[in-house]
Amino acid sequence: MELVNKLRLFIEGLEKKDFLKYLIVLLVVIGVLVGGILYWHFSRIGSLRDELESVNEIREDEVQPILQRMNKVKLQRKQVNDILAKQEAFKLGEFLDNLLSRQGLTADSRSLSTADVGPKYNEVIEKIRLSNMDMRQLTEFLEKIEKNERVYAKDLEIVQSKKNPGTIEVQVTVATLEPKVKARI
Repeated sequence: MELVNKLRLFIEGLEKKDFLKYLIVLLVVIGVLVGGILYWHFSRIGSLRDELESVNEIREDEVQPILQRMNKVKLQRKQVNDILAKQEAFKLGEFLDNLLSRQGLTADSRSLSTADVGPKYNEVIEKIRLSNMDMRQLTEFLEKIEKNERVYAKDLEIVQSKKNPGTIEVQVTVATLEPKVKARI
């Protein structure tokens, strides 16, 4: 309170001309301070906005390929679901039995296995060993597999036969996807 009284007495003791000088200096100081604060505030906002725009550009550049890949995967998943829905009773073993008999081929050995490929699908895999084949028979066999949209060849090993010259021995891995069967409670 004493400080306020001293300030009041100081101001009352000033002449009008000196009072106006002090008032102008005070207003200029306040104006410079407010102007400096506003300048700092808006320049900071501008730099943050520029930084945000550059981060958004980088994000869009990195996210765009991911979104495109996600859309491609969704399309492929829909195609797989459509194929599986068309042929619900498809059995890989029956398909291969029919294909081998139509081609006049006999399998030396066959092994069937199943692999988990995600939350919705199982992959049924059958390895077949064939011998005494020529390249024409092999290409026709692989072509028939390729033409069926439900089946695909995963692996192929071709070796020249040591028993029968002019023939080849083949081990082919054929697979298909099947939807997982949900347990009913």
